[in-house]
Amino acid sequence: NSVSYIKDAVRFRSNLIGEYPYNVVSAVEAQMGFPGGMEYPTITSITKTMNPKDLDEVIEHEVGHNWFYGILANNERIHPWMDEGINSYYDNRYTNWKYPSPKHYPEIGEPTLLNALAKKRKDQAIETASIDFTDYNYGLVAYYKTSIWMKQMENYLGREKFDEAMRAYFQEWKFKHPRPEDFFETLERVG
Repeated sequence: NSVSYIKDAVRFRSNLIGEYPYNVVSAVEAQMGFPGGMEYPTITSITKTMNPKDLDEVIEHEVGHNWFYGILANNERIHPWMDEGINSYYDNRYTNWKYPSPKHYPEIGEPTLLNALAKKRKDQAIETASIDFTDYNYGLVAYYKTSIWMKQMENYLGREKFDEAMRAYFQEWKFKHPRPEDFFETLERVG
């Protein structure tokens, strides 16, 4: 079902953020020495996954980088939240759209780890360069904490206004290497 997963990912992101501008998108299975995937404009490498849902989510995440790493050309080394974090926010929306499930249990994993680090004052700011993150904080902050922060912005603005602001940001800054201040300016102006 990988072709249908790719189509779902492109349609989902195109509808929410802006049209996918290339005439090809692909995902290939590759041995990379780590689990998951690696993104490049128009092509994604992924490792073997254990089940269809995991495959769908890996494809969606890596294809999603086409919008933030590829089209907007965010600098993940200097501002990883602008790529990984915003991308992770859309991953959560995709999963909730495609695999809705009521939560009747407390969240574990990332929330618990991030809270533990925060209590010990060992978490780091979202606006931290990749090289300056500790191993734990790179995943917990650049990906997870930023996705939660993005969800809070959506809640504050309302989903409709938030989506309008993100589409405006994408249209104004595609292929131009936006900086954090460009992102905030667009959200303040449109949102």
